[in-house]
Amino acid sequence: MYRVQVYRVRAVPLSTKAEGMSDQFVTKFKFFWDDADHALEAWLQDMARQGLHLHKVGILRCWFVFRRGAPAEMSYRLDFQARRAKADYFQLFADAGWEHVDQVLGWQFWRAPARAGRSPEIFTDVESRIRKYQRLIWLFALAWLPFFIMLPFRHPGEATPRSIGMLLGIAVVTLYAVLRLVLRIRRLRNPTS
Repeated sequence: MYRVQVYRVRAVPLSTKAEGMSDQFVTKFKFFWDDADHALEAWLQDMARQGLHLHKVGILRCWFVFRRGAPAEMSYRLDFQARRAKADYFQLFADAGWEHVDQVLGWQFWRAPARAGRSPEIFTDVESRIRKYQRLIWLFALAWLPFFIMLPFRHPGEATPRSIGMLLGIAVVTLYAVLRLVLRIRRLRNPTS
């Protein structure tokens, strides 16, 4: 996990203030791999303990906008939905006491107050967690499918060393991300290994 952090503070008009929140936003940059959603959840919970409450998630899940407020014990949970989430999906979480904070690239960010020092879970069984990671693997596979279909039909003169190198670099990063997801699934299936 990279530990790069960038801070930026901006004020907002008083009319948009939520109860108990200040008029300041703090933006932080932090990178997490897709299989490290538990680490991202823990980081967001730590930010809430410091009085920084998630307001918005930026592009590629790297930029996080927090609103200053009173420190609180909050639980954050992430779910991945490859397709657009439906109203009954949101209602299910709302009925369970979760607040939808934001969504980016299929990732849904949920927040709820911690109860008696314990963080509630959105997945109560291992198979549901595994299915979440499997959906991510399928998304990576489908994203690369057009490249592999088009690659044999390209004219040899069009490929430059730079474009081939960039494509190979993206492929290596994608394969590394998929490998991390496969290992995460394996650890969930065999927690003792």
